[in-house]
Amino acid sequence: MTDVRALLTEPTPRAARAVALQLLDVLDASYTRLDQPGDLEALHDFRVALRRLRSWLRAYRRDVRDSVGKKGMRSLATLADVTTDSRDIEVHLEWLTAQEAKLKPADLVGAHWLRDRLITDKRRADAALSEGLAADFTPLSARLRKKLSRYAVAVWDQEASDRWAITAANQIQDAFLSLRRRLTAVESMDDDENAHRARIAGKRLRYLLEPLTDVLAAVPKSVGLLKTVQDQIGSIHDAHIFSRLVRRHVPTPARTRARAPARAPARRKPKTDPRKGLRALAKRLELRREESWRAFTEVWLERDFTQLAALVHGIVRELREIGGAGVEIERKYLLRKLPPETKRAPFAKIEQGYLPGKSLVERLRRVTASGKTSYLRTVKLGRGLVRTEVEEPASYSVFKAMWPLTKGKRLTKKRYQLADAGHVWEIDEFTDRELVLAEVELASAHDQVVVPEWLERCVVREVTNEPEYLNHTLAR
Repeated sequence: MTDVRALLTEPTPRAARAVALQLLDVLDASYTRLDQPGDLEALHDFRVALRRLRSWLRAYRRDVRDSVGKKGMRSLATLADVTTDSRDIEVHLEWLTAQEAKLKPADLVGAHWLRDRLITDKRRADAALSEGLAADFTPLSARLRKKLSRYAVAVWDQEASDRWAITAANQIQDAFLSLRRRLTAVESMDDDENAHRARIAGKRLRYLLEPLTDVLAAVPKSVGLLKTVQDQIGSIHDAHIFSRLVRRHVPTPARTRARAPARAPARRKPKTDPRKGLRALAKRLELRREESWRAFTEVWLERDFTQLAALVHGIVRELREIGGAGVEIERKYLLRKLPPETKRAPFAKIEQGYLPGKSLVERLRRVTASGKTSYLRTVKLGRGLVRTEVEEPASYSVFKAMWPLTKGKRLTKKRYQLADAGHVWEIDEFTDRELVLAEVELASAHDQVVVPEWLERCVVREVTNEPEYLNHTLAR
């Protein structure tokens, strides 16, 4: 079993594949249950497992595209389509069976008449399902497993922001915002199209969260809330679809009058006429829609959605904190001069040099502050706003042995630190050239930065994404 917590700090391509393989394991296990006659939940579990895998691969398509392309996704979609009719009829039969104990004896004729037709349709749908799965599922599963199990990635091409925790946080936040938009678009109980879209958006958010169930404390409660709204909207949708199916068998009064002679005497309907029972079922389905709609609007939208929003916000924040371990997130600014405020700030003298290498940037640094000297070794990966940084102390003997290797790739500077509005600004005054830079480290790439007024007067422009202002470049 893959340790999902450990995957959070792994590159997203690896983590996305590891989770996909776990989902494929569940799908394979549910497939073997389809041939067991007594397993009433087998088809439902198979469909859910298939939806989870499809949704996951769709969400992480950029990270798994060399393993699962458009053809593979189309094959999964085809399998899902094959299961639709059989499962829909199964749901209708479950509801119909539950209603029989509540119907009047006279209405049972219609219920039994409809049940017999659904059973006939179910046999036909099951035959099509068995035929479609038998031919396609096993080879597709084997092909997906083989491709997802192997991939190539160069470590120096991986940005720190490619850690799965960061990607997952962004995916979950985007999915939540999509759900919110879809929910606000649902205007009435009869707005079946927008309601269905909202249900799909809720499922996608749920499937992104579920692999983190045992990792983050807020996930189980969030998934529970999403299951509730999924059931409510699903009940509205299913009742709408089943009601149309039932009403197709019930002639309208207008049609009945059109078929009858103008002055024909009223005929007593035989006891085997199912129409009265079908009308009773249609009425029950309408009540089911109304009850589900009230629960959706009066409870979920007004109370539970606010709770879900708070939970998702906490999950996203926690994932970004996990993804930030060992990650340097900073913005850098070019200054026209040293701000006067630095005169009152403490500073450290820094000498740093870079070891030879193209893919890995390894830095040696000697820092002298308050009369004390320390030595550090640092390896950095990535470019721009978010980069991976691994740093550890070094002894003087190690520094002395390695320092000659940095010849021709060194720089010296004074670093001032000033706190302002919750951020610590580092002002670097280079002593081997005329250059002043300011940096601020952030907790998240999404943090908004307001340059303080005392610093803004000296700023020329932001240079976060300009390679020529990287220390590694300046040292050459």
